[in-house]
Amino acid sequence: MAHEEIDSKTGLELPTLRRTARLFGRALLLRCPNCGGGPVLQHWLKLRVRCGRCGLRLERGEHDYFTGSMLFLFTLAGLLLFAVLVITMLATWPAVPWDLLQNGLPVLILIAIPALFPFSKLLWLAFDLMLRPATAEELEWHRGAKGEWSSERTARRDE
Repeated sequence: MAHEEIDSKTGLELPTLRRTARLFGRALLLRCPNCGGGPVLQHWLKLRVRCGRCGLRLERGEHDYFTGSMLFLFTLAGLLLFAVLVITMLATWPAVPWDLLQNGLPVLILIAIPALFPFSKLLWLAFDLMLRPATAEELEWHRGAKGEWSSERTARRDE
């Protein structure tokens, strides 16, 4: 049976400020945080399985990897809404347009979630790579793994 998931062998590392800025900068430019290359987007709402340059699987080979990017997505969207609310209140005080905010903020969140989607996926990958850099062994696995993801483990001993 083919093995489709890998457990990272890399322990947690304390990243340097320069490395952190490079990883997050690449993600914000919608490039692969690992190598800065690409392509990484299949279309706006779907990432490719692997980076077009280094071969890193953008879901890092773990079947539930997307949950971290969901946290990033909802946090980014919430911070954006909060910023719009505060700026609008400060700019219009004391005549705050409450009706506009009440109707506009839900529309803004519906626009923000798909608009921020690819950024959240790549920012999560950058965050993960910041703490668990990809090893040469892991990159080889990423390049050779067949499927997009699976719950099959490489460390199974019963086969």
